[in-house]
Amino acid sequence: MKLKVSVFEYLNQKVMYIQDVNYYFGIRDNFDIKLGDYELSEEEVLNIAKENDPEEYEIFINTSIEERINKINTYSIDDIKEQSSYGQFTLCLHPSRKCNLNCKYCFRESEYLGEQQLTFEVAKDAIDFLVEKYAPCASKYVVDLSGSGEPLLHIDLVKQIVDYCKQKRNEICKNIEVMFCTNLTLLTPEIVEYLDNEPAIILGTSIDGDQITNDNNRVYINGKGTYADIVKGLKMFKNKKLGFAVTITPLNQDVDLIYDHLYHLPNVDCISMSFIRCYDGSKYDFDNFNVNYLIKRYELFCERIFLELENDNLDYLKKLLIGTDVFGSYIIQAIFKSFKKLYKCDAGKNRIVVGGKGNIFGCSVMMGNNDFLIGNVHSGIDAELQNKFYISPILTQYKCIDCLVAPRCGGECYVSSYSKYNDMVTPVSKMCDIKTELIKLSIAFVQKLRSKYKTIYNKLFKFVLEIQNYSITDSSILSIMNWLKLKNYKADLNDVLQNVDCSLHGVIPAQALEYLRLYDKKADSYQIESISEITEVNLPAICLLNKAKANGYHYALLVDINEKYVSFYEGNFTNMCSVPINEFLCNVSNIFLF
Repeated sequence: MKLKVSVFEYLNQKVMYIQDVNYYFGIRDNFDIKLGDYELSEEEVLNIAKENDPEEYEIFINTSIEERINKINTYSIDDIKEQSSYGQFTLCLHPSRKCNLNCKYCFRESEYLGEQQLTFEVAKDAIDFLVEKYAPCASKYVVDLSGSGEPLLHIDLVKQIVDYCKQKRNEICKNIEVMFCTNLTLLTPEIVEYLDNEPAIILGTSIDGDQITNDNNRVYINGKGTYADIVKGLKMFKNKKLGFAVTITPLNQDVDLIYDHLYHLPNVDCISMSFIRCYDGSKYDFDNFNVNYLIKRYELFCERIFLELENDNLDYLKKLLIGTDVFGSYIIQAIFKSFKKLYKCDAGKNRIVVGGKGNIFGCSVMMGNNDFLIGNVHSGIDAELQNKFYISPILTQYKCIDCLVAPRCGGECYVSSYSKYNDMVTPVSKMCDIKTELIKLSIAFVQKLRSKYKTIYNKLFKFVLEIQNYSITDSSILSIMNWLKLKNYKADLNDVLQNVDCSLHGVIPAQALEYLRLYDKKADSYQIESISEITEVNLPAICLLNKAKANGYHYALLVDINEKYVSFYEGNFTNMCSVPINEFLCNVSNIFLF
């Protein structure tokens, strides 16, 4: 069997990447192999891995290459649909179509976006549709109000939506977060007081770098720069940190300097840099990027990250990984191996946008464009219209099929393809060049981190797992909320989230019990060993899944017991499971809280 491999070098770290199984190994500096693309036998690849990266080799051979190839190639779109139905779902709404700024690269003037004002009634219908019909099995929901204008121009509508989300999540006992990006120029003490103290809101701002860089792009109607007012707004927050959204343009490619400057501003939660999607022939046109220069700046950025890590500042890297940064997402992907990313993003699948008339579109940037229309909140999703978002470019697009990094890329951005070629799948050549090199750079970065900074790598790995867990509502939270609801107590998700510590390994039983006792002083923990004992359990009861083979603390809600069966909710708390009592006690749980 011949395998397609690529040997490349970044950051003085050589890597052999095996395209067929999306795996890689480190290569020693003195090992005799030239950089480039090859076809090597399975035996040759294994020998190279064994000689250069023995630790990774031992992990790799636990599963045969043939098994890895079969697994990565048989992962179907139906599998994606099944698994993603339990994940995080995002609803995008545009509370404002207007803005008090006149940023030079803004897309809001696109004719398809329309001018119709979103009403609370439509927003409410959209939220109901999301949680009750579109994604009832989801583990968590996000309502994104960033839109195509400045949300603070309609702060009263924002407050109505936030209040309804808080009401709704207490009804469904799952987390619904509200997030949006604001330019911070319309802040008043009253607005700051509200935003700063509302835990249901995740807040961000748009800023493009230092004052000169930012004020070249982000300006008021009269042309005045916004940097000073953005920083002034940041300093007004006492309790909340904000995510930074940065647009990288052909005029500002110094990503290392941009990130470093923003990192040192006050109240920074994360920094997400993304490339402009502009194909209008102007100076902002994406085709004006200098790929070699841009990648060099990313190399300098990596060197700066390593310098910060050597000074024990892991936070410098963490702020890159928390948000939606392009390179940060590649670093996270590089930590995981042997997978195939079938899509560039979750648009039209786990992410939808609803317009002012209730129409549903696949991408927030393309709200109002009928080519992205997939349904209406009142009539539902049109499966035929939605299917175009389930066509995987890396499986169907001829430019993607043989691409080295296709399994880590997922294909082109729908908006970039549409803006450039008026279709949703054709790759943009210069973007392909940039993504290919950034993916290689991210792999080399992680490999160097793993081989030369092992302790830091282990901390990073744990942190990335925490990020992954953030997209679900923890089983302890679901159990507590549903227990309170069934006991007719007034359940408030904000209160539970603030008082129950959901670490990487879950909530410890003692803390869960402590919270239950705030409502029922008689609540206690019990270890049950027999059928006769379990029939004495007071329902509803929370059970620790201590018999299941899983890492950390996981919980389920016991709701019914008869002579033979135990019925309980677990996972996303949508479907009830029933198993024989003996099987439950032996294989599921024998520790109860009630």
